[in-house]
Amino acid sequence: MAERPEASDPPAPRVSNAAIEEIFDNIDGYIHGPVNGIVLCGDDVVQKTAGIIGDRYLLSSAVSSADRFVQWVSSISSEKLDGARGSWHTEVASGGAHLFLTLSKIFDPRRKNAWRDVLVIGHFCRDDSINYQDGLLILCGHARKVFASQPTRFFLHGLYVCGSMMELWIFDRSGIYCCQAFDIQNEFVRFFSFVLRYRLMTDRDLGISDIIKNDQAGSFITLDDAAVSSMEKLYLEDQTIALFEELVGKGTTCYWAKMLDSDRWDYVIKFKWRLASDRPEEELLKLAKEKNVWGVVSLHYDKAIDSTANLRQGLQFGPYRKFLTRQHQTEQSEVIEAQGQGPCGAKGIVKYTEETDKAFEDRIFTCVVIFPAGRPLHTFKNRLELLQVLRDAVKAHRSLFQEAKILHQDVSAMNIIITDAQRETNPNGILIDLDAAINVADGPRTPGEVTGTRPFMAIGILRRRRHTYRHDLESFLYVFLWTVILKGAEDPPKTSKLRQWSRGNWYESAMQKTNDMDKSNFGGILTEFGPDFQSLKPLAETLRQILFPVQDGELWTGTNSSPAVVNKLYDGIIGGFEEAIFREKVSIA
Repeated sequence: MAERPEASDPPAPRVSNAAIEEIFDNIDGYIHGPVNGIVLCGDDVVQKTAGIIGDRYLLSSAVSSADRFVQWVSSISSEKLDGARGSWHTEVASGGAHLFLTLSKIFDPRRKNAWRDVLVIGHFCRDDSINYQDGLLILCGHARKVFASQPTRFFLHGLYVCGSMMELWIFDRSGIYCCQAFDIQNEFVRFFSFVLRYRLMTDRDLGISDIIKNDQAGSFITLDDAAVSSMEKLYLEDQTIALFEELVGKGTTCYWAKMLDSDRWDYVIKFKWRLASDRPEEELLKLAKEKNVWGVVSLHYDKAIDSTANLRQGLQFGPYRKFLTRQHQTEQSEVIEAQGQGPCGAKGIVKYTEETDKAFEDRIFTCVVIFPAGRPLHTFKNRLELLQVLRDAVKAHRSLFQEAKILHQDVSAMNIIITDAQRETNPNGILIDLDAAINVADGPRTPGEVTGTRPFMAIGILRRRRHTYRHDLESFLYVFLWTVILKGAEDPPKTSKLRQWSRGNWYESAMQKTNDMDKSNFGGILTEFGPDFQSLKPLAETLRQILFPVQDGELWTGTNSSPAVVNKLYDGIIGGFEEAIFREKVSIA
């Protein structure tokens, strides 16, 4: 039976305005609906439901109050049904209620791991409590939490009730889509059928994957490589080391992993939903290995598991849709209310969105295993280790670019790891993540594409110039400054100039960085170096001078690709780090 919150319980957690904005930016333009072909309840289930209901449940008054709706759902979800599993839990929220189908008998969304048990989500809002878009974004907020807690999930079902209008939603990494809206007061049996049907669905029907399994030793994945005679198990550490909490997109999630009989977490397992149109990272890693590239992670295993196109097989889609402007939505709502349909209307998503010219983007769910694992850059033990790691990362970039003709295109603090080098010839720092990388011979995927991680993007990239090796070298300077100034913190201090590097549009970011890299202003950046890093100021100034020479009285941010200049630039950057390493060794001798 569903658990109802007691009067003394704290209110349901509220989705923050900042989170709502992030969710809007993430899903807008990746919406489909109404979609033909979604079938959850066959006639047999509907008929069985009609027999269960009889005339015992009245819906008309339930939609007028969140408390009444919670009581109503609690009562109908307790119905016994052969093969049913899980319980519907309800929580009163401002102007409505949240619904969660879970395997656990008690569900508290405030608990850290509670979202791991969620099978289906729902949101109800009264006609006059909230507009259609905001209610849907709240539902998407629940979906984002589910995917963050179940990162290998294929898709997720949700139901959205606005007034007496209902839509069934499905969330996956290519976007969100729904069935035709219907009025639950007019089609009560259909609504009740869905509430019960979710409890009858298998894990596969609910979008739950079985990639990660469990035994007495812990959680593991099986590497079913045809090249080896026996199955190989890799055991995962409980916590992720990287998790991108996005609903639509790659959803990259990484775990440390090891063999059963090992005490070292030597591997990293990476799950991601890459665009089917992109060249797979694993192909570039194989090329790097063939070319004997130094200082880049090695590929141990890779497998394409499924795709959103396959998961949506049999459904009919047009172009993606995007939300109308707020003003346009208000005008639409006034028209709908004038027709006596209530603020949410009877047509749902189609009334509040418009078609784009963007076609469906297929994404492929991939498992990649790489080694060595390494430590995050911000965990450097001392100045010497930081300098050696960054020097070797630049060397790795050079090897990747000159020997394999691969351009990384996403040099960032997150894409450099520290290794405990066992030999002097082994790298102290390694470049990881070739998701954004390209084979130079193939050229850019999309002309004018902005590629990289915002705080570390080169000025030229922010100005939508073609990505070059020099832009990646410029990113190394920003990684160095960022690492020294933040000292392991997640965000720059409130007074830091670095905070401005992630604000505004691309042009504004480019202007801010151009201003900060100018000789007369760079001192302002250096003043943010803490007491323990004063000795690294000369290196910062050296790198700035190498990367930003003055031509005709202006800071030059262009690229010279002649072989001699390419080598000179790499030699200069690496040499700057070598000199700083020498000074550091002398100071501690």
